[in-house]
Amino acid sequence: MLTREEKIQNLLDRQDILDCINRYTRALDRHDDELLASVFHTDAIDNHGEWIGGRDEFVQWANYVCHNHLNAHMHHVTSHTCELDGDTANTETYVLYIHRYKDGKVVQMAGGRYVDRFEKRDGEWKIAMRRLIMDFRVLADGSIFGEWDGYEKGTQDKSDFSYRRPLELPMEMLDKLAAKARA
Repeated sequence: MLTREEKIQNLLDRQDILDCINRYTRALDRHDDELLASVFHTDAIDNHGEWIGGRDEFVQWANYVCHNHLNAHMHHVTSHTCELDGDTANTETYVLYIHRYKDGKVVQMAGGRYVDRFEKRDGEWKIAMRRLIMDFRVLADGSIFGEWDGYEKGTQDKSDFSYRRPLELPMEMLDKLAAKARA
């Protein structure tokens, strides 16, 4: 039977691991090299199908080589299991990703799972070994319908809206909101 302190530490460890997985998807989709490197230990190995390599090689491959033929992509993590064993954790995290090709017509959708070995070193959980297991991949017609209809268009770098602090509405939107309230 675990003590209260052990249960709390277990919850903290699990949350740190899940936070790391979520940082991974943000770093990948924003092409944030520093953030992407931060989720792996320096000696980590990543295996994405035929591509196998270390942390620094992965950052270059994922953020440049792999995604050079895309004008947008999103990675969504969903179901997550975590088996803790001291300073090691084995996890399985479901991933859905969408890649929009530069031609503006083709979209690749896929689903798979990140099977990871996390290690806690110097008090920090990071990926030591990752294997991407693919469950499906499809190509679809991704023709754009309509314009952006006032939505902020995302970018694949740190100029993306999500990096702006503090979150505020531009003055023209505040004026529009005020006019709507007066009507």
